[in-house]
Amino acid sequence: MWRFSKEYVIIQIEGVYPERLTSLLQGEGVPLWDVYRPQPGTLVCTLPARDFPRLHRLNRRCRCRIRIRKKGGGRYELMPLWRRRVLVFGMLFTLLVLWWASRRVWFLDVRDCQPMDAEVLRMALYEQGLRPGRKLSNLPLSAIGDYVAAQYEEIAFLELHVDGIFLRVRTKGALAQGEKMDLSVPCDLVSAKAGVVTGLTAYGGRAQVKVGDRVQKGQLLIAGRVTARDGSMTYQTHAYGEVLAAVLYTSAVPAPKTTVEWAETGKVAPYAALVWKGKTLWVRRCPFADGEWTVETTLSLSPWPLSVCRGSWREKVKQERPLSEAERKEAALFEAERMALLQVPRQAKIIMIDRHTERKQGELYGVCTVTAEENIGRTKEIE
Repeated sequence: MWRFSKEYVIIQIEGVYPERLTSLLQGEGVPLWDVYRPQPGTLVCTLPARDFPRLHRLNRRCRCRIRIRKKGGGRYELMPLWRRRVLVFGMLFTLLVLWWASRRVWFLDVRDCQPMDAEVLRMALYEQGLRPGRKLSNLPLSAIGDYVAAQYEEIAFLELHVDGIFLRVRTKGALAQGEKMDLSVPCDLVSAKAGVVTGLTAYGGRAQVKVGDRVQKGQLLIAGRVTARDGSMTYQTHAYGEVLAAVLYTSAVPAPKTTVEWAETGKVAPYAALVWKGKTLWVRRCPFADGEWTVETTLSLSPWPLSVCRGSWREKVKQERPLSEAERKEAALFEAERMALLQVPRQAKIIMIDRHTERKQGELYGVCTVTAEENIGRTKEIE
C-alpha cells in the first residue's frame, strides 16, 4: 500500500564504479531499497520518483549509464486504466449507485405477526410511506409503529428497526394464536402450575397475590368476583391478565454403567471414488458391514473438474465399554438436563439450570432442576 501511494522508480546503473553514485544518493538523503548486483559493474535499486531528477546532477561525477527498468505507484498503475474511460466511469457510477442504494430500505421483513395477516400489516406500513426505496434517515419509525399498532386490535406491540437495506418488523399479538376471549363470561384466573410470582399485570378483576408470593396449582390469582371499596355491592366480571412465575422442572436419571462405542478391528480394504464438481459419481463399495473411509491421495484431471480419490476402508464394530465414575456422572448429568429441558414449554424463559449428582439406595443419579419463567394463569368460570 505504501508503494502504491508513493511513486517509485526501479533503475539500473552501469559503470566502472556504480557504488559511487549510490553513495552520493544516500549522502543527499535519498532512500534506496532492494539494492542488488545482477552482474559485475551493474547495480539495480529502487528510489522514490520525486528524487529521480537528482541523478542527472550527481552522475556528472561518476559518468555511469542509467536505465529505467520499471515505474510503479498510484499514477503509473492507474494510467493504463485512463485509456479505458468507459470502464473507469462505469466503476465510479456503480460505486455511486451502491452508495445511494445502501442509504435506503428495499425489503420489508415481516415475521411472527400472528394472529394478524402479514400482507395486511405490510399494506398498512405501505400506507404510512414505508415503501421499498424510501430513505428512512428522518422517518419517525417509533411513531409509525405506535400508530399502526393502535389501528389494529390484534397487535399489542409493533417494533420497527432498520438493518442495512432491510426493515425488520416484529409484532406481539394481543391474544395468543387461536385464543378467543369472551369478556361477558364471569371467571377467575387461577394458577395452572406451582411457582413463585415474578410479575403480575391485572387487566380485569382484582389481584389476590403479589410479586414474591409462592402459589400452588389451582390457587386463585385474579378474582372475578369484585366487591366495591365501600362494601356496598359485589359484582362479577371477567378476570384476565398476565401472571409470570418461576416454575421448577426437575428430572432424575440413573447413571449408566456401560457405553457402546465404535472401535476399529484392524481390517482394511481399498477405497476409490470418482468426484465431479464436488459430487460423487462413483464410489467403491465397503466390503464390511460397518466401516469408515479415509482419503489418502487425490488426483485432479485438469482442465476438467474431475478428480479421483484413493484411500482405504477401515472396518468398525460396536463394543461395550464400562464407564469410570467421572464418566458415569457426566453422562447422567447430560441426560438429566436433556430430560428436564424437554419439560419446559417453548414460550417459557429459562432463568437458571442446576445440576448435581446424588445417591439413592446405593444407586448413582444425575439430577437437574431448570427454573423457567412463564405465564401460569388460566381462566376458570365462576359457578
